[in-house]
Amino acid sequence: MKYRREIDGLRAVAVLAVVFFHAGFSGFSGGYVGVDVFFVISGYLITSILLGELEQQRFSIINFYERRSRRILPALAVVLLATSVAAFFLMPPSLLHDYARSLISVAAFGSNVFFYLSSGYFSTASEEKPLLHTWSLAVEEQYYLLFPLLLAGLWFMRRTRITWVMLILAAASLALSEYLLRRNAVDANFYLIFSRAWELLAGSLLALLRPEQWNSLKQGMRNGLAWTGLAMIVGAVFLLDQQTPFPGLYALIPVLGACLIIAFCDPSGAIGKLLCSRAMVGIGLISYSLYLWHQPLFAFMRMKSASDPSVIMFAVAIALALLLAILSYFYVEQPFRNKKRYSRARIFQFSGVALGVMLAAGLAGMQGKGFPDRFEQPELMTSAVGSPLREECHTSGTDYLKPAQSCEYFGKHITWATLGDSHTVELAYALGEKLKQRDEGLLHLSFSGCPPALLFEAKEPGCSAWMREAVAHLEQRQDIKHVLIGFSYTRALFGNLEHYPSLPDKSPVNKFTAEYAGMSREELREEYWQSLKATIDRLLAAGKDVHVVYPIPELPMDITKAITPMSILHTASPQDLGQMTSRDFYLARHAFILEKLDSLPYGERLHAIKPVEQLCKNGSCPAVADGQALYYDDNHLSIAGARQILTILHKDSR
Repeated sequence: MKYRREIDGLRAVAVLAVVFFHAGFSGFSGGYVGVDVFFVISGYLITSILLGELEQQRFSIINFYERRSRRILPALAVVLLATSVAAFFLMPPSLLHDYARSLISVAAFGSNVFFYLSSGYFSTASEEKPLLHTWSLAVEEQYYLLFPLLLAGLWFMRRTRITWVMLILAAASLALSEYLLRRNAVDANFYLIFSRAWELLAGSLLALLRPEQWNSLKQGMRNGLAWTGLAMIVGAVFLLDQQTPFPGLYALIPVLGACLIIAFCDPSGAIGKLLCSRAMVGIGLISYSLYLWHQPLFAFMRMKSASDPSVIMFAVAIALALLLAILSYFYVEQPFRNKKRYSRARIFQFSGVALGVMLAAGLAGMQGKGFPDRFEQPELMTSAVGSPLREECHTSGTDYLKPAQSCEYFGKHITWATLGDSHTVELAYALGEKLKQRDEGLLHLSFSGCPPALLFEAKEPGCSAWMREAVAHLEQRQDIKHVLIGFSYTRALFGNLEHYPSLPDKSPVNKFTAEYAGMSREELREEYWQSLKATIDRLLAAGKDVHVVYPIPELPMDITKAITPMSILHTASPQDLGQMTSRDFYLARHAFILEKLDSLPYGERLHAIKPVEQLCKNGSCPAVADGQALYYDDNHLSIAGARQILTILHKDSR
């Protein structure tokens, strides 16, 4: 196949879009579409090579996988080795344990499935995962596990019919992508091969259609179509964002844009001269290594920064990634592509050893539970844990755990219940421990991300129905005398704490269904409060003693980041763990809900549980007390934190 410099230039556009997006640079909110451009390029180039081999009757699946091994594995192995060493020195145990699992998934070319099951691509937690970007490599390898065999198997057919088969498969994949979006299966749609295959198939279809033979179009028309393609990609980079339903139909913009450039870009035209420039081709040549290196550098920088890294820090990280990419290209990628230097047998041997080492390192990290003894005070790190019953008892989605089948623990006589979102999970466990001492137990009712949606329809699937069922169930349970109720009020009403000490003021509209879209943020917050108050009133009317948990103080960063020393060579955290936030900040952050909760008629049957009074006694809110972490992330209490808050429960609450 003839080398096309403009395609390397297109690679440069794609990789820079991804890198600048991951760096959070202003204007690159849709830079993630660079991956979609890569998929099209990959589908086009590899299918073109396969078609040439099939036409010349020299197709070999062994040769194909040899080329893939030479192209993918050497640079990947070097990056994984360097990243794993850095992870061992820098990562806290919980994150190293997760990293080890991700390393295994990369070795099995299933990291897209792993990250789909772990967390969303756009979440803050994902930004600190060094191997997050390998999901796209997994998608490609899964595609190329079957596509060459499918193409070879269909070769007995006419080329036109093969094209129709591929078109039908692409349309089915795109339809599935759009269906998953409408079903709110956002992560499955983003990560999994079934809803991504159409993007690679778009490139394969282009190769089948032989654009190099389309000679009937005039040069002016070809240049106009190439300009249109570039405008589509650039427009997607600048206009799409994390709220765009993606991939789905919106992904057609960068995908078709890439197809237009590949099909119609003339090296002698304006677009061609831009893409064929020495700088763009140079970046395109190192684009694979640059893609591999940038995410680990960004992830570790974010992990070790108390606040968001500055633009200057990201610029330095990008410069370092470029340097490492250049070194990787010349000293790793190029040598291993030389068949005289490394034979097929050597390549396959290297591939087997590299994958085996990755698997062994990943298994060691998992078995060692992140090696907590690497750091001073390993018990502090291991105390940053949530309820061991969280996975079993905390529910979500439309197929939620029915209140009548929900967890009851630990004593035989169920006299208490907890009701709320994820902020009550650890409180429930700690309360269960206290009740067990007198052979009493509790009913655990919690729904992930669910506001107290008794009187309104929440956007979270299943939430409102569960809330109504849970309250009705509690009203019917005569054995339950006490209900502890709590929610992540302010995060729902004003948004997550992202840039301490700035106070977010986002509308809570994303907690309500579309029918509430015309209401102001003030009206929505009042709607929320009235529904919470109605929930409390109904429980009181049912004869329950109600214990209302006030907002839980938040940390400005994840607890694991806060308590971890800079590396295993350091002995203490650089953070002041005893003064992470101030009590004054807490009062300002939660002013709305505090005023509302303070208006309730507390007395013999209605009680207030105020975490700030237990955790922030000296004007500051700590992350650690008595050698134990009080949180397991930046806003959820650990078991130790929950135990400390519940010391103020009335001893005679029976």
